[in-house]
Amino acid sequence: MAPLDYKTSLARYRRYLATVQQQPLLKASLYLVLSLLLIIVLIWAALRPTLITIASLSGDITQQAEIEKKLDVKISQISQAQQVLSANEARLVVLNQALPVGEEFSAWGKRMEELAQESGVILIGVSLENYQNFSLSVQGNYSQLKSFLDRVENLRRLMKIESAQIVSATNLTMVVKGKLESYEEK
Repeated sequence: MAPLDYKTSLARYRRYLATVQQQPLLKASLYLVLSLLLIIVLIWAALRPTLITIASLSGDITQQAEIEKKLDVKISQISQAQQVLSANEARLVVLNQALPVGEEFSAWGKRMEELAQESGVILIGVSLENYQNFSLSVQGNYSQLKSFLDRVENLRRLMKIESAQIVSATNLTMVVKGKLESYEEK
């Protein structure tokens, strides 16, 4: 490897600078090019964060516009559903009686008492297991028991009567067993 002769390199460089200093046009253009490069670098350094922010905000705007379109569709669907609900609100009362939301057993029990009074039978007992299976014990004559059973079968409340048995012939006691239906919200 040849030794580096820095003295000759420096001498050549000094001669180049001396010729550049003697030529003012070359000197001015060198300063102009260097100044332009410095300005470009500084502008790029200053504008780069702004350009990045503008690009991300532009992306956010397009994303928000898509979300707005989806929300407009949802709003129109909700408006249509509200119109359907308003048109069928009178029929909802019947549906809520037939298939109540949750466990409205107190209303059902009161209705059983009313049916017993209307039929002329005596309601001896009401039993409710697991909030679904029920058992009713009523006492009266044959026509009253039949009337009560017919009224229970014709209720709007959805229920399945599984059995109706006369258990005591002396007092004509009938036991009705069945299952109540209800709608559970989830």
